[in-house]
Amino acid sequence: MKKTVTKFPRGVEVVGGAVIENNQGKLLLTKSSKWNNKWVWPGGHIEPGETIIDGVKREIEEEVGLTVEPIGILAWGETIDNKNFHRPSHFVYFHVHFKALDDKITLDNLELQEYKWVTPQEALTMDIEVSCTKTIKKFMKFSKKKNK
Repeated sequence: MKKTVTKFPRGVEVVGGAVIENNQGKLLLTKSSKWNNKWVWPGGHIEPGETIIDGVKREIEEEVGLTVEPIGILAWGETIDNKNFHRPSHFVYFHVHFKALDDKITLDNLELQEYKWVTPQEALTMDIEVSCTKTIKKFMKFSKKKNK
């Protein structure tokens, strides 16, 4: 049998991003050197045996220190060799909507360098990663329906 060589040494990776909403309807965006200093959701890899929501909640605690309550999976998708990411990757991602139960952010300063609470409209004017843009638009549609 011929061995397949891949440029993705970690294979297909399951990851999650946290769409965290505060009491004012603002969303938390974080700046990451891993993503070419683009604004992204806090998040990371889902570990074997973790549910998607538990994995993203763990990443929130590690990266920004917030206490959150899950609302549900807002968006999902796939990125293959995203040029903004610092290494070759094939991600299957889930963006999970959370409600912030406090506003005490403590950045890990390893993966994330800055944070901002912004309205969805403000977020769309920022230098954000493309999958985040798609999710913000979905969030805005969801919020519009919810408030009717």
